[in-house]
Amino acid sequence: MENSVEVYKTLLSDVFAKLMTFTLGEEFDEELGASLELFYNLKEGDSYEFDPENEFLFLSWFLLDDTDTEGKALIHRFLDRNASKLSQLENQVCLALMDTHLTMLEVQDIDPSRSIKLKDLFLGEEFEVAEASGADEKFRKNLLYTRVLRLGETRFLVGAGTFLSPGLKDPILTFISKEYQRECEAGEPLSFKQFLKENGELINWWICAWQKGGEIEYN
Repeated sequence: MENSVEVYKTLLSDVFAKLMTFTLGEEFDEELGASLELFYNLKEGDSYEFDPENEFLFLSWFLLDDTDTEGKALIHRFLDRNASKLSQLENQVCLALMDTHLTMLEVQDIDPSRSIKLKDLFLGEEFEVAEASGADEKFRKNLLYTRVLRLGETRFLVGAGTFLSPGLKDPILTFISKEYQRECEAGEPLSFKQFLKENGELINWWICAWQKGGEIEYN
């Protein structure tokens, strides 16, 4: 099992390096700028200094969740051009990544250098993720803003995440639940999971507003 986990981790790292090179290509500079404005809910006159080395959550959203008018994200374009050059396993990783979304997790327990037991705050699912870097036990019971990839029966955290105070559990859950209800009332009902996939920026809006000590304002 441990050997397969390490193989998956190496494979995921290699695939993501290719995906990030594609995502940060000059071809998508204009789209990236517009997506930064959306992800961070920037208003006219706001400035933002983009540092790709510290923007993993945004870049994963830009690559996997942010879609064009045809409903395609950048990863669809990547696969259109590169699927034939990738191995079968690399293609499988890309398809699995397409099924992920940004979410908020509750850290229930940590087995240092082995695994983290988590609960999806929105969907209620409980599971363990493979952890090799040695998560600090002080983060037990905290919230974790990230995305989770499932390969076979094993789950992994995808890249960097943000730990938040457990006291934010009820406020963020209330906010997202209300936004989901509003979305369903305004159009065709959709599953909560699909709502999260299509509206991952809402979580980031809430976090940014909380960090500034205010409330979210958007159109």
